[in-house]
Amino acid sequence: MNKTVFITGTNSGFGKAMVELFAANGWNVAATVRNREQHKGLFDQLPTVRLYELEVTDYAQVDEVAAAAIRDFGRIDVVVNNAGYCLMGPTEFTTMEQVERQFKTNVFGLMAVTKAFIPHFREQGGGLFVNFASASARFNYPYIASYGASKWAVRGISESLGIELKPYGIEVKTIYPGVHATRIFTKIDHGANADNPEYQKHYKAYYANFLGAQTAVSGVTSPESIARAVFKAASKPKKGRLNIISGGDAKMYEWMKRLLPERTFQKQLVNTILKPISPLGARLFKWVLGSETSTLYTDIPKELTR
Repeated sequence: MNKTVFITGTNSGFGKAMVELFAANGWNVAATVRNREQHKGLFDQLPTVRLYELEVTDYAQVDEVAAAAIRDFGRIDVVVNNAGYCLMGPTEFTTMEQVERQFKTNVFGLMAVTKAFIPHFREQGGGLFVNFASASARFNYPYIASYGASKWAVRGISESLGIELKPYGIEVKTIYPGVHATRIFTKIDHGANADNPEYQKHYKAYYANFLGAQTAVSGVTSPESIARAVFKAASKPKKGRLNIISGGDAKMYEWMKRLLPERTFQKQLVNTILKPISPLGARLFKWVLGSETSTLYTDIPKELTR
């Protein structure tokens, strides 16, 4: 009997790459998108994939879709909590409504999906949750305090549940991607306003340097690489690492944070906003990312940085 994986947020990036990889390897896939009308024909060419409409912040819908997937496939072996987006910008100008929305999707939505499947996993004697955090849950960057905090929350949830659910044969693994070629930079909620004179005076130059460093190279780590990491984790749920760091930049900063004194590490990140990235720095960044790269898509309003 083929195994079945349930994956949230599959219209692009990591989610789409994972659906295609799991299907290619004979898995059944329950894939979700926020709006099916906007993604007509998605995965139609993959006979083992079934597409569901799901807004993870609609908790009643989460329960309904989880029950439907279990009913349709008979059994779910792996749940991948991938859905999320990034709130970016100076914290001073980020509204509390934006912060609440960030946590509602990245944290509360993940919790809702997880809770919906725990009884199923417990009753069948096992299962695996794979939760998407971020490299920013290992070392957070400037201007993404809320996004990084939401991913630190995912890290904490995963660690606690990994212990709590172990007696029932349920495993929990966490993925920490660095900069990858997904459309995360086209789904940004900007905590900044170009018309705000205080932003123009105090933050614009530093924010421009930060964004310039993130987009210094056109090709960054491909989503297919992390899809393979997730597939490997899913294929051997009771083996392998519980915390999987993906991407050359994520691994480099993880190493630096362990090696350097706290203030020295902080200074390295402060320097990324004090001045634009140099050509040498861009070349180093490209080298760190490795050879398996894809195009980095961005949608950043020009008036925020120019």
